[in-house]
Amino acid sequence: MKKIICTLALILSVTMLASCSGGSDEPEATPVPTADPALTQNTISATIELEGGDEIELELYPDLAPITVENFVDLAEDGFYDGTIFHRVIEDFMIQGGGYDEDLKQKKASTIEGEFAANGFENSLPHTRGTISMARAQDMNSATSQFFIVQADSTFLDGQYAAFGVVTDGMDVVDDIAAGRTGSVEASGMDDVPVDEVVIKTIRINSGSSSSSSKDDEDKDLSDSSKSTAKPTPKATSKPSSNSDDDAKSQSGELTAEDIEKILNESENT
Repeated sequence: MKKIICTLALILSVTMLASCSGGSDEPEATPVPTADPALTQNTISATIELEGGDEIELELYPDLAPITVENFVDLAEDGFYDGTIFHRVIEDFMIQGGGYDEDLKQKKASTIEGEFAANGFENSLPHTRGTISMARAQDMNSATSQFFIVQADSTFLDGQYAAFGVVTDGMDVVDDIAAGRTGSVEASGMDDVPVDEVVIKTIRINSGSSSSSSKDDEDKDLSDSSKSTAKPTPKATSKPSSNSDDDAKSQSGELTAEDIEKILNESENT
């Protein structure tokens, strides 16, 4: 009898120990990636002001992505972004803008080096919700003025695109933009274009400044030449069909590397 009681006591003790330890079958939580604190201590404050009054507040990290931040600040201070639009919007992914005017005419700017791991630069800022990063074409050093703001965690972009800051206030505005109706503009070969234009009135640099001098005359000429008087490009008037493979992939969230390049690259349609 004593042997049976001792055996039962041992089984009970083991069961209680397993219960107290939480068991070993529960999956471990995936750690959320973070940026190196040493590279995000110095900040530059900026505001994206939309026509209509909505604002998106930004915190930029010049120590983490100095070339990218300097380029963004210079363009903002030169008024380059005034009157540009968010021209590519995909809900639960990102909103992209800073390269086209209201007539879908592309504004030209100089290219910069891509500050991300795949291009040999240390950049620990993850593409989580609220991160602002640079769009580019297939060439790693092809980014110019276009940027995108991540609406939903997209860390599969880490190491491939130059993240350079975060939204500190106004993610509700980002969400509203992302939720808007989008369509295709065949004349420009562009998809995911907001039906109701989202126009950037200006981007203000509130604190800090670029360490470089003003853009040279060549850059200014490029900016000025973008003010086209050509016949306006037709606007998107309907939501794209979801029958195509590309649309299905985008809406399901299953994006291949090719899909990402198509979504985030800088279109050469002028």
